[in-house]
Amino acid sequence: MRRRSFIRASALAAGGLALGAKRPAPTPSPVPSPDPEADRIFAQARAWWQARKDVPYITYGALVRYRHGAHVFDNWWNATVRTKDHALHLDRIVIAADEAKRLKGFPVTLFGFKIADTNADAEPIRVELPTLDPTSDFGVLSKYRSDVNVNSEATPNPLDVPEAKPTGEPLREIGTVQAFTRDYDVRLLGQETLRYGDAYHLQLTPLRDPNVLRLRDLWVGVKDYETQQMTIDGLFNGKPYDAVRWTISYVPLNSQWYVQQVRGANLHFGLTVNIEALEYDFVDYHFPADVPKYTFDKLL
Repeated sequence: MRRRSFIRASALAAGGLALGAKRPAPTPSPVPSPDPEADRIFAQARAWWQARKDVPYITYGALVRYRHGAHVFDNWWNATVRTKDHALHLDRIVIAADEAKRLKGFPVTLFGFKIADTNADAEPIRVELPTLDPTSDFGVLSKYRSDVNVNSEATPNPLDVPEAKPTGEPLREIGTVQAFTRDYDVRLLGQETLRYGDAYHLQLTPLRDPNVLRLRDLWVGVKDYETQQMTIDGLFNGKPYDAVRWTISYVPLNSQWYVQQVRGANLHFGLTVNIEALEYDFVDYHFPADVPKYTFDKLL
């Protein structure tokens, strides 16, 4: 009896030691060996974005279009961007005849959830505003941030003190060093001919934080390394936009490249509404030298 109790106590003590012992750290997944040519092209693409210079103001038309069943729904906006701080002003374009069609009828709900509508032209969802920056690199240079400064004004200087100006001779530049953290495993899939020319097709696999590092494909011009097209996993920071792959295409205008379209498919809103395709289209770009002073005033 005493021997059996001793064996049991020894087993418990051993178990206690086992429970208290630190578990070995998990073995990290092996990092793929880099592809030097793909990394070189990706570095050139980043350098192209770093060297980008934009005009002070951009105006354009922003269309939010989506298809649900047999219906296509369009919402138009006039947009103005101030490029120095990426402030954005939006004005919705209201077409009276279309609004009258959409507002007819009433929704049918069950336990507080909309399950149908008596008006076939009623919009089934409320889509995100077109707050995408038409000059965005969507994470080529840094981790992608989807927040946009809408209807905002830069903080004024409360004392109205002029900015200090440097004095004396500038320091002589003796060298420049650039370093990038390797966030992606980059592979060169070959060359393809797109709408605006030949491009390298890079495939990017995040080495960490896939919900933050969203780039998946990049098409870079073979001559100047400009970004012509890309795909990203997730847009904005909420469902269902962050669970869909989006294709972003750019258009060359005014000696620069701007977002032309951002398109995703099969967005599931709630349990019953599936949007087959949703796109943000940016058209009719203009580059005014100035805009009305009140354009970016905060809304009351």
